[in-house]
Amino acid sequence: MKLLPKSSKKGLPQYKNKEEVEELAENYFIKCRGEVLRDEYGNVVYQKNGEPTMIGVKPPTVAGLARTLGFLSRQDFLNYKGKFVESIARARLMLEGYAEERLYDKDGLQGAKFTLTNNFQGWADKAREDFDLQIYEKLDGILEGINNAAKQ
Repeated sequence: MKLLPKSSKKGLPQYKNKEEVEELAENYFIKCRGEVLRDEYGNVVYQKNGEPTMIGVKPPTVAGLARTLGFLSRQDFLNYKGKFVESIARARLMLEGYAEERLYDKDGLQGAKFTLTNNFQGWADKAREDFDLQIYEKLDGILEGINNAAKQ
């Protein structure tokens, strides 16, 4: 098992080179895919639909990748602007791509929508933004009315 990168005084991971970042990220995604189940003779165990049975499969997550790359928080990972920003950005894009694919899958739809809107820029729900804007406009009107009343 590979050790996590050392952290700086600010709690951000310290990498030797971009290859280290890319290897950590790639290994994380490989681990998420799981492995093929084999019987006692080493033969692949297939499902009724002909697909191999996979074990240990788990969805790649922002927090999981952040932890693997040595970050102390999801937010530090999302805000990273260090020396290896391009390698980290490619890894984030893989997460975003996975979540986007799940939008077409009824079982993963809600989780995908949640992670895309909360962890990736440009995925905000337009109806929600419009609703928030209306609320702020109403609050501004109320505050203006209170200020006017206080002046009188």
